[in-house]
Amino acid sequence: MDSPSAVDFEVVILGAGMSGLCMAIQLQKAGIRDFVVLEKSAGIGGTWWDNRYPGAQVDVPAPAYSFSFAPNPHWTHRFADAQEIHAYQQRLAEDHGLLPRIRLGHAVVEAQFDAAAGRWRLSLDDGSALSARFFVCSTGPLSRPRWPDIAGLADFRGRLLHSARWPADVDLAGRRVGVIGTGSTAAQLVPALAAARARLSVFQRTPNWVLPRMDRRYGRLDRWLVRRPAYAALARHAWVQVLELGRRGFDEGTLARGLMTRTAVAHLRRQVADPTLRARLTPSYPLGCKRIIYSNDYYPALALPQSELVTAPIQAVTATGVRTADGREHALEALVCATGFDTVRPLAGLRVMGLGGQTLDEAWRGGPSAYLGLTVPGFPNLFLMLGPNTGTGHTSTLLFIEPQVGHALACMQRVQREGRRWIAVRAGVFAAQDAAVQQRLAGSVWSHCRSWYRDENGRIFAIWPGFTGEYVRAVRRPDETAYELG
Repeated sequence: MDSPSAVDFEVVILGAGMSGLCMAIQLQKAGIRDFVVLEKSAGIGGTWWDNRYPGAQVDVPAPAYSFSFAPNPHWTHRFADAQEIHAYQQRLAEDHGLLPRIRLGHAVVEAQFDAAAGRWRLSLDDGSALSARFFVCSTGPLSRPRWPDIAGLADFRGRLLHSARWPADVDLAGRRVGVIGTGSTAAQLVPALAAARARLSVFQRTPNWVLPRMDRRYGRLDRWLVRRPAYAALARHAWVQVLELGRRGFDEGTLARGLMTRTAVAHLRRQVADPTLRARLTPSYPLGCKRIIYSNDYYPALALPQSELVTAPIQAVTATGVRTADGREHALEALVCATGFDTVRPLAGLRVMGLGGQTLDEAWRGGPSAYLGLTVPGFPNLFLMLGPNTGTGHTSTLLFIEPQVGHALACMQRVQREGRRWIAVRAGVFAAQDAAVQQRLAGSVWSHCRSWYRDENGRIFAIWPGFTGEYVRAVRRPDETAYELG
């Protein structure tokens, strides 16, 4: 029995980022209006609400970072910044009348499936309860900041910051700032801090491959053209195809791989004159093993007189700075952790219980896994957006979100159409698909180095091994034989 305060919905969507908004829009288009979107933050946007650090941008061309059904005529640059992306999300919510259906500042702490009723019982952090036939987790893998496991971090007496929780009031101009991490976020943040005349110590564990960012400002003609549906669709399609060519660069022996590697080497040589610094910025692993960085100003920022690239391992954080293994004490007034997200446990803090009381943590003891990244055996009527093995290192996540939403919606409609209580992927089907994905990933470029694509046991849980078109075809129409109904 539900508690007296429980409110029933057909669908509860967790997260108001890109995938949550897309799901809500498509539910409305399908005539399913009995839904609510729960968002723990104070505003919509998901990762683009969280990532407000200086210089935050998307690393794929903006035409590919808008939904096929909602081209955006307001982009000002080929590579949009966080503020423009968040504005796009806000317009999506307003244009589709979603704001009354979004509850901000609400987090789900427990979700338990009631097999007899075919409903999810959800407990919220404010003590209230909801009930839903279908539960959509659209929190994505980039939602929980990961702090580095470094001795003494909590002892630092200066300003301690994480790139994914950037406060609006921070001013680091002229300060002595340390940055831990040299991935995509740091490559955007470091130039912005350098431009603010901060004195930088950038602590690098592993150098990254960096390619030029082919950015440009959009003019009036661009914005006029994108308002023409045929042109907007063509421009989006063209960029998607360009990005797919980049995927070929992850395969050994391809022309694309050779071209991308040579371009990256030339980019480094052209932007870094100091041979010693250049050597410290040269990766020793194959291109694509870690996420590729696209930047025109990261290398120049590191070469500035006020910047120092520190490659000695961090031994500990002290009250006044960072001590490295070479015995140096780096005095700092602020320490920025550009260390990404907890991608292995994106739902940590939320207890999800399926059939027989099994928790999702138990099901994922060997690492996160799901059928096509969408559903997990034993967890009926639960759909994950951007779940395990649906990440990419080369293209827009929106290209995966749209077919995922369509797949989940088709499963919901089948349950409704056939008058059933629940739908769940068959364990054998899931196991076979997961094994096939892992077999393709074994020996791939992503297996050659340590990255956030892999868990501590080496399992590659984040990346889809193939091209975007393969995934779209696999999920476009659910295979009815892959699912069981209850």
